[in-house]
Amino acid sequence: MVSSSVGGVKSPRFFYGWVIIACVWVANFVTVSINPLVFAFFLDSMSVDLDVKRSTLVWGITIRMISGGLFAPYLGRIVDRHGTRWPGAVAGLVVGLVLIGFAFTSNIWIMFGLFFISGLTGFSIFGGNMLTMVPPASWFVAKRGRALSIATSGQLFGTATFAIAAALLIEAFGWRWAWAIFGIVAIVGVVPPYALLMRRRPEDMGLLPDGATSLPVVEVTSAVASPTPTAPVASATHREEPDFTVAEAWRTPVLWANLAATTLLMVAISPFLLFRNHYWTTLGFSPTLIAIGVALDPFSFAIANIAMGFFAERVPIRFTGVIGGVWRGFGMLPLTLGMTWPGSVVLHNVVWGIGSGTTSVFQTMMIPDYFGRTNQGAIRGSITPIMVTVSALGAPLGGYLLDAGVSYIAFFWGIFLAVTVASASFFFQKPPKHAPAATDPPTRMPTST
Repeated sequence: MVSSSVGGVKSPRFFYGWVIIACVWVANFVTVSINPLVFAFFLDSMSVDLDVKRSTLVWGITIRMISGGLFAPYLGRIVDRHGTRWPGAVAGLVVGLVLIGFAFTSNIWIMFGLFFISGLTGFSIFGGNMLTMVPPASWFVAKRGRALSIATSGQLFGTATFAIAAALLIEAFGWRWAWAIFGIVAIVGVVPPYALLMRRRPEDMGLLPDGATSLPVVEVTSAVASPTPTAPVASATHREEPDFTVAEAWRTPVLWANLAATTLLMVAISPFLLFRNHYWTTLGFSPTLIAIGVALDPFSFAIANIAMGFFAERVPIRFTGVIGGVWRGFGMLPLTLGMTWPGSVVLHNVVWGIGSGTTSVFQTMMIPDYFGRTNQGAIRGSITPIMVTVSALGAPLGGYLLDAGVSYIAFFWGIFLAVTVASASFFFQKPPKHAPAATDPPTRMPTST
């Protein structure tokens, strides 16, 4: 890496932070196979082969979320202190071996155990995925919106790819071979990049966030002791990011409000993603149509996420959460209104994906923007056990309701109500007051030209 020096700080011609984003993008891409949207393609064939109900099988997702949530506080502190290099490499190996293990098990209890172990890696667990959420926010401040959005897009393009791949592989070779292939891909995609290229923070390499050449400076004016009323005294000072401890963050109302809203969203969306495929199947839609439609969801998510990442660098980030809720609401209409024409699958997934990608900008940026980079892993880890443990009950609850005879239309209206309430609350989630104070949006570090 060729660089010059300005004031003792390296000025890289190519900022290493983009290498970090590339590593995270690939990791997000190859570890999505166990998330609810992709796992939904395995439900029918696995439930038949293992002779269990769908509502029983989805407990695996719940167990995985709970284990990930309980381990998140420890993982967050590890990441803040040591970075994600070796924890990420180990976690990538573990998640790959777990997926391969799925291919060889015929016992539901062993499978539940594998789900539990996979949760400890943090991969593909919203709020608990410190290994891919913390690095972009640590390396970028002024360009945090675009950095996080680009990194997150790996998960979205991966979901689209793995959804189609799951449908094709299961049909051609069976669900066991599909899991084995996904496990090998996860190991190859995570272990080498993290072990060889990942670094904790730019300061560890003598750099500044965003590739900046100097720390930000602002003019502070004061009329105190001024010789004349019209001649204020000016002095230069550093404008720092907010830097909350875990305890300080927990004392802010906005953290509690965000925890409640995000948990409500996760309770509703987890069963929604798992069971909407079966609903379309009952309408007679072909597996190919459903796979294409589902693949459009993360594709639309990725495009909206990247676009709104740039947008969030210029406006209060909470607005993206509200706008995303509006799009999600419109995306629910084909299901709540009981549309039965095949194009409704495509319409729903495209609009829902736009809404999800927009909302995600606020959800991923809120912790580092409102509370700072230093303890972001620990803060995120401290809220994850509550958020994930409660929301993990959504999948089996949805399964039991549907098995008990609740109509899909009533089920979808419940999802719609939860999404509306949670998204509306984002508007009131403003940055907390702190010294140094965070503004709305936070003051960001200037980048080199």
